[in-house]
Amino acid sequence: MRNSLLITSDLNAVILVDTLQGDQRLVISRRGVLLNVLGTEICASEVPTNMESFVNTSIGTKKAFYEFDASTDTSKSQLCITYNDVNNVVFIIGVTDVVVGFSGPTEVPQSKVKTFAVKMKNSPNTGLASPNVILVRLETVGAKKFIRFYHLAATPI
Repeated sequence: MRNSLLITSDLNAVILVDTLQGDQRLVISRRGVLLNVLGTEICASEVPTNMESFVNTSIGTKKAFYEFDASTDTSKSQLCITYNDVNNVVFIIGVTDVVVGFSGPTEVPQSKVKTFAVKMKNSPNTGLASPNVILVRLETVGAKKFIRFYHLAATPI
């Protein structure tokens, strides 16, 4: 199963889950991690130093389409990234401030859940790679930390 990414509990890295390889820890607390689709597989790589300027220019004045507040107590929160290869969609699901008891199944209120879907390619057979990428990175603003998600063009505009 190579369709999930996990945010580490220290909020500094993303781990690409791949049953064929070991731990693929990618640091989001530096320049960030780019998510793309190659064929029908999700791929992730840290932004290399020589691409930092390109990525920052691509972001420009764009606002992140989702930001997860990582400066508060995250022990009651969950952030999940998953990829559906049939539809070429990346789902980002953030759950905040939820306490669940041991009494049985508990429905999580919609006010505590934010879900975003990003279509990476029009169809699984269109091109080798998706024309857009998702940049995931940990950003600090004053005393607050946010894991932010940006939708960027994979090639220069």
